[in-house]
Amino acid sequence: MSESPSEVDAASAEVAGLSLGAGAVSHSNTSSGGPGTPTAGPTQPAGTDKEPWPNHADHYEVREIIGVGATAVVHAAYCKPRDEKCAIKRINLEKWNTSMDELLKEIQAMSSCHNENVVSYFTSFVHKEELWLILRLLSSGSLLDIIRHKMKNQDCKNGVLDESTIATVLKEVLKGLEYLHNNGHIHRDIKAGNILLGSEGQVQIADFGVSAWLASGGDQSRAKSRHTFVGTPCWMAPEVMEQVTGYDYKADIWSFGITAIELASGTAPYHKYPPMKVLMLTLQNEPPSLDSGAEDREQYKAYGKTFRKMISECLQKDPSKRPTATELLRHEFFKKKGRDRKFLQQTLVALGPTIDARVAKVKNAQARKPGSSGKFTRNPDGEWQWESDDEDNDNDNRGTPSAAGATPSYPPPTAQAAPAPAAAPIASRPLSVVLRMRNPNKELNDIRFEYQPTKDTTEGIATELLTNGLINKSDVTVMASSLRQLIENTPPTRVITFRVSTGFNTGEAPDEKTLLGFAQLSLA
Repeated sequence: MSESPSEVDAASAEVAGLSLGAGAVSHSNTSSGGPGTPTAGPTQPAGTDKEPWPNHADHYEVREIIGVGATAVVHAAYCKPRDEKCAIKRINLEKWNTSMDELLKEIQAMSSCHNENVVSYFTSFVHKEELWLILRLLSSGSLLDIIRHKMKNQDCKNGVLDESTIATVLKEVLKGLEYLHNNGHIHRDIKAGNILLGSEGQVQIADFGVSAWLASGGDQSRAKSRHTFVGTPCWMAPEVMEQVTGYDYKADIWSFGITAIELASGTAPYHKYPPMKVLMLTLQNEPPSLDSGAEDREQYKAYGKTFRKMISECLQKDPSKRPTATELLRHEFFKKKGRDRKFLQQTLVALGPTIDARVAKVKNAQARKPGSSGKFTRNPDGEWQWESDDEDNDNDNRGTPSAAGATPSYPPPTAQAAPAPAAAPIASRPLSVVLRMRNPNKELNDIRFEYQPTKDTTEGIATELLTNGLINKSDVTVMASSLRQLIENTPPTRVITFRVSTGFNTGEAPDEKTLLGFAQLSLA
């Protein structure tokens, strides 16, 4: 649920108080400034004559989208006063569906971290209805980008990354985790998608969206364990799932072990199952291993005993039996197999996708002829791809019904249409969904796709729609929630109509009947 305007305004004021750049977080509580007034601007490292990181959008040139999440979009960018590349994470405060406290904690966590293996945070500020976080740009993307790129272009049946590459990358991750844990942080979402790689082989932990403080040293003002259910299920430690005794930084060690499996096999254990099934399997089964998802016993035989032993030690259900990050840095696997950054430049950076390759999908979507209906289908690699009806057929058949669905020229049915039979309970069967809405040129079109409950999430579908240029980023959250409502609480009409900004200009009168400023989801 979105925050109220007053909550957004209050949060914006508090965010402004945190916009101190790479220095310490500080607030002034004097009578002149009042609570939340910053005592200084962005700080500047000693020994440099560059200007501080500016706190105004006009000073940045926003470039390609390089990452899309359920609540934020990440752009490559250029800071004009500093003549320096950076990344901008843009969060729409009006669409923010988590508490503002969580957002402010993320900023606080990033601003207090200064380590070469933790993503660098420069400054943050509010621009219109968005919060902009200015971060270091790591041009090679995430390890997830890299392993997906390799799996798409090479035969990886017997393993994606070799032991030396895994050891070199994960040793750097451990250094970052050691720093975070020693300074009172639990990351709570360690996975390949949150480990970034720079052009010179730098490895940094990113995305503090679910990170938390944990008491460490003499600071007893913070809780010694957490009870919040956050993270990604496939990587989530059992104690985080159970919510009985709470958890501490050892939860990150479990996620680290799962990530090791992910880098070797290409996927996390249980990745094919829906979230609740993942929770059940994790709690009921023995801890997963490298061979848990193998097609046969010989599939991952290239990986040795020390690597498997390291994974096993991390994936102990009893957190007290898991090693710390410091202890893992002394593990035989990392001591024998770990290499240097130059090695990563040769193995990962050189072979991984460039920024241009990562944004090509978005650019292609923007370059397509607008105004066509079409469908989403999965390719053999399991990735979503958009197929326009205009691409499939030389003739325009949009007025002709077909087995895949049709785009009639008359206005769409509304919720008052004759009711269809009530939907059967959702099981594992795929669901045929039609999204009817106006494109940016205000032309009415159908987008057809199959929703597979065992594989898909509503947030994932909404993100794919955004990535392919079919909806605006401000509509991602409402698209995901409306699709979830249609699937989980199917109305008798099997149709849901809701407000959107795509294909609608401010100042126009929204019209639900003609879907001007509205979109419609229906189950076929």
